[in-house]
Amino acid sequence: MRRSSAIDSTISRQLASKAMPIALCIVAIAVSLTSYLSFWISSEDRRADEAVWRNAAYLSAVSTLMSRIQDAEIGQRGFLLTGDELYLKPYTSAMDSLDPMLDNLAKRANEASAETGSVATLRSLVAQKKSELEQSVERRRNGDENGSIALVKTGQGKILMDGIRSVIAQMEKAGLEQLAKRSDAASLGKMRMHVLLLILAIVAGGMAILIVRATVIRAKAAEKARDELLLHADRRLMAIMAADLVGYSRLMENNEADTLERLKAARDVIDTIIEENSGAIITTAGDSIVAAFPSALSAIDCALQIQKYMKINNKDRSEKDQLLFRIGMNVGDVIIDNGDVFGDTVNIAARLEGIAEPGGICISRSVRDHIRKQRKLRFEDAGFQHVKNISRPISAFRIRDLDYV
Repeated sequence: MRRSSAIDSTISRQLASKAMPIALCIVAIAVSLTSYLSFWISSEDRRADEAVWRNAAYLSAVSTLMSRIQDAEIGQRGFLLTGDELYLKPYTSAMDSLDPMLDNLAKRANEASAETGSVATLRSLVAQKKSELEQSVERRRNGDENGSIALVKTGQGKILMDGIRSVIAQMEKAGLEQLAKRSDAASLGKMRMHVLLLILAIVAGGMAILIVRATVIRAKAAEKARDELLLHADRRLMAIMAADLVGYSRLMENNEADTLERLKAARDVIDTIIEENSGAIITTAGDSIVAAFPSALSAIDCALQIQKYMKINNKDRSEKDQLLFRIGMNVGDVIIDNGDVFGDTVNIAARLEGIAEPGGICISRSVRDHIRKQRKLRFEDAGFQHVKNISRPISAFRIRDLDYV
């Protein structure tokens, strides 16, 4: 029995010694295959990432072009209605950028293998729209206000804009569909290769590292695509608060040093109140503030807290020596460009501040509708107000319960 066991042991050792080179050879082949497949997958992942990025850049270019066309039209309408040259600054900037942006869009479409016929159609429509805008602006510059308005009333500009919107909507839809297909194809290819790598890694013992690596690459690709797609989100619904110190020049003339010291102390507190209510200061000139908020509720809470603080701060001061702020507020769609906020929503808030009472708050109807159920305030209807550089009358309300907060 012991002899049989010894023979079995010897045979086992011999088989093991012969199998070892074979096993090492298999492991070496597996490692080589794993290395090769790892390199191949990296190349495929990179190509997939580049395809996704190209699609995202194409979609961003489409959205940015539409935004600039709208900027040009907004500037044109503002100038035609008011004759104010300030509206021509965004108009001119937008008009000058359209042709380079169309060239960039054509380049992005070619890189993303998108349908380029829509770009040619869009280029023609934009050229016609530019001509329509330029003609109306030129007439207004030459003093022909009625002629410029009549040109707008023909509806040609609207027809062109509707055509541009339709083409851009088709381009965005096709781009998103292509992006989804490429992402799905890339994900499917990666999944199949990962299964194969898992089988080979059982032999090579290195699959865990490859899985982690592939997962990281895939996550980065998805994050990069998401970030690129978010680049064209440049319009938001926000609440705008405009505040201005009443009688600033008179206070400075009476006692400059004291006024500046008190205003600085007040601004430190006011800026903190704005920040605590999720607001962001857009512009400030010492005695005036324009701030943006994510909701009308946070904006009205901030305004009420500011006025309450100022009331306490002025308690021991004579009436002519008090620091009083007027506050105006509006909520609506705004345009965000490089951290700056533009649009009628901002302009209306500034105009409402001008008709607010010293130490008071004046809001638009849209703000009142947002807050009336959540905040127990008394609103005094100030009627429809005709304000500078706003063509339509604004429905305004004054808040009377300033001791609410």
